[in-house]
Amino acid sequence: GSGSHLLDCIINKTKIMKFPSTSTLLLAAAAASSSSNALALAAESSEYCPTIYADFVRRQLAHFSPDGTFVAQEGENQKHTPFLTLSEDGKSATVIVGNGEEEGGVYHPMTPSEDPSEVHFVTHILVKDQDGNFIVNEALDPTVAAPATITFTVPDGVTEMVAYEWCNKHGLWAGPAVQVATPETESMAVSDVCSVSDFPEAGWPSVHADFLRLQASVFESEMPFTEADGEKHVPYITVNEDGTSSILVGKVGGAIHPMNGSADGETPPHWITEIYVVDQDGKIVAMKSLDPTGVTEATMIFDTPEGATTLKAYSWCNIHGLYEGPVTEVGPAAEVEIAEEVTDAEEVESSGTAAVVSLSVIASVVLTALEM
Repeated sequence: GSGSHLLDCIINKTKIMKFPSTSTLLLAAAAASSSSNALALAAESSEYCPTIYADFVRRQLAHFSPDGTFVAQEGENQKHTPFLTLSEDGKSATVIVGNGEEEGGVYHPMTPSEDPSEVHFVTHILVKDQDGNFIVNEALDPTVAAPATITFTVPDGVTEMVAYEWCNKHGLWAGPAVQVATPETESMAVSDVCSVSDFPEAGWPSVHADFLRLQASVFESEMPFTEADGEKHVPYITVNEDGTSSILVGKVGGAIHPMNGSADGETPPHWITEIYVVDQDGKIVAMKSLDPTGVTEATMIFDTPEGATTLKAYSWCNIHGLYEGPVTEVGPAAEVEIAEEVTDAEEVESSGTAAVVSLSVIASVVLTALEM
């Protein structure tokens, strides 16, 4: 009885020691593999641009207009219109949102803010060619003053372009078609060019504020969802020994969030669009926009920040909103906790050894007495 109880204590203490578990190793491997595979695929082909466009259309129909994309007519306010102009040689193009250069015109504002009620900016600009293929996609930085602008190289074979912009508060807008006066050549694989675009670091607090705004207005929750609302959407952090940390949305051996893109730009997608991380001070230390191309899991690997004592991850699902993961300890605090648990386990092991020796001595004495 006592020996069995002692063994149970040793086993239980061993279980809580924070050596890398099978699930931890699998998570890190999955994140590394998924990330490297995604990068390789993005270099060859990406369905990210039709995916994000399809999601913009879905949101437009659900929240802004049953008629689809807005197109400002002549004489109407052009603040949201993405105007595309070609360079003199036709090899590059620029998109500017608004017509502030004209008398009486106005540019769309770029208003960064950590206040969900104040943040207002053009989050993305995309451009399609004459065949409906995407040429470029760019996530914008709201801390850069208006006008919202991108410049890009015009691919060979493009004869017509239309620019689109997504306003975080007013939806999807299209600009006028622009003809490209260049000889038509063999059509290029536009997906080789258009792929995922990460938000610039300066804009991360505004992106978080916009997610909180959407969480309240669309999902009727003033706070992010948590594990209590379902593990499938929760971003779990694993701190690795090589100075990096890994995130997986969902649990190994449990429910994993899908990464379903939209290759045709029409099928409604369902994926984790962004994962980001805050430290003990609430500062965002990492953010990544995710490409659903060729992956089955939402993962992220980032450098564990020096000086961080705790980390917490957030994930945004385009269908189900904002989720936050549990607080994960890193740095000295985590090392102390591990050391204490190892010490406790060693003490149990030492006690167990002493107990076994004592039992052995008692047994010897009993045997000697019986022989006499």
